[in-house]
Amino acid sequence: MATEFNFIKSLEKSYDSHPAVCYYCGKPLSFKKFYKQYEVPQKFCSKKCKNSYAKETSDTLKTSEEFSSQTERAIYTFLTLQYPSYVVKHNLKDVYPPYEIDMCVETNEFPIYLEYNGNLHWSNSRKRQLNDKIKKDELCARRQLKLVRLWSEIGIYSRPSVFNEALKKLKEEIDTLIKNNINGGKCIEIVVDKNEEFHRYTEEF
Repeated sequence: MATEFNFIKSLEKSYDSHPAVCYYCGKPLSFKKFYKQYEVPQKFCSKKCKNSYAKETSDTLKTSEEFSSQTERAIYTFLTLQYPSYVVKHNLKDVYPPYEIDMCVETNEFPIYLEYNGNLHWSNSRKRQLNDKIKKDELCARRQLKLVRLWSEIGIYSRPSVFNEALKKLKEEIDTLIKNNINGGKCIEIVVDKNEEFHRYTEEF
């Protein structure tokens, strides 16, 4: 796990004094195991404990959709820490079926949708490019909502300094949208190119 990310360092530092415990046996969880199960309320120290709990109780374990990458998991964790008073969701399949939206910060005024598009979205896949355009047109143009997309031509998860900067810019855009509270659709693109340089593009609808 990349503990070089600023927000993970802070989370781990505070975690050491108040660690979570296994939902079944009560054993304190290592930070690594806690982080891997960050988005679920019932955390376990091992698969054995998880399976034992399921067998011995009639409770249905609350699960969540798996993240498609460590980058998305890190972005989700970062957002929940930055916006504790808002609900942050991930892997949304009910917003615009059959398309999936990566994340959403539900502010008091409107939802802000977020997508992370890595290397594969820079390929020549016509289908991926079309899907990205369809989601933008639906959310921003037709529904007049807000969408922030982080694009990367490189693996930013393996470059902590770049990733930290990307998260900083992501928060700045979300904060500005919340503060201004302007009606209308808007799409903000944060692009990290192969030279690790940042670019920003906006469209208003």
